[in-house]
Amino acid sequence: MGSLTDEYAVWRTAPDASRLCYQHFLWRELYKSNIHPSIKLTGKPDLRIAEFAAGHCLWAMQVAEEFPEARVDASDIDLNLCPPKPELPANLSVRKWSFFDPIPEDWREAFDLIHLRLVVQPFAGKQDPKPVIEKFVSMLKPGGYIQWDEYDYADADKGHVYSVNDPNAIPDPRVSHNASTKIWQLIMDTFQWPVEHFDKLSTYYREAGLVDVHDFRTRPPPSVFRAFYEHWYALNAQLLPVMESKSAAAGAEARKLLTQIKHDAQQNGVYSAHITKMVVGQKPA
Repeated sequence: MGSLTDEYAVWRTAPDASRLCYQHFLWRELYKSNIHPSIKLTGKPDLRIAEFAAGHCLWAMQVAEEFPEARVDASDIDLNLCPPKPELPANLSVRKWSFFDPIPEDWREAFDLIHLRLVVQPFAGKQDPKPVIEKFVSMLKPGGYIQWDEYDYADADKGHVYSVNDPNAIPDPRVSHNASTKIWQLIMDTFQWPVEHFDKLSTYYREAGLVDVHDFRTRPPPSVFRAFYEHWYALNAQLLPVMESKSAAAGAEARKLLTQIKHDAQQNGVYSAHITKMVVGQKPA
């Protein structure tokens, strides 16, 4: 597992398990579904769905219950957050696997839908996701879909801070209330997460041969500004020990920024609630 100053270990603690569950239900509240409505799975024979980097398996469990006729596969590099087998739906299988590993032979052209959510962290060090996308495409049946959920990193430095006093007006966080923008950039720089690649997922989809590619963006409504802010604050607080171990200066700056983020929320009603997106593409039939 590593120490608590190890970035990977942070994602496997009890507080992070709670945060991930909270995050899952926030995304479900935004989209009113686990699967984007543009994805058509009804009537597909031998329906098979996979979730990679499944974490706590909540998405996979709910989808398995929603599609009891389907075979659902969930995988992660670490299964400590996954419920024990007796608590899983009968049509859900779980195995340990990293999407950087070779493809299991029984997964080639096996799936009608592959799902991932918020997996920028495994690509730390500016790794290019294109080879992984090509691997996913080889695991799809003809006509199968990829749904990859991420925050809209292209807009994260200017459009994710919202005011409850005027929900239609987004302050410019590069000028005012900019603590959240600064800490976002500090995280990206410290951990070398390749957000420039993740801005281009739809382009990479097309280069890998997928069609009907769309970025479905959703801005959190005022009813969940506070909820998204609480999640963002918890994530930053969780990463603090790791940032401090990597750079004392970055850690000290992050602590100051977190204090300002809380002040902006509690005193000014200004919350960090990042724009979300589902990037969907289909393998030609």
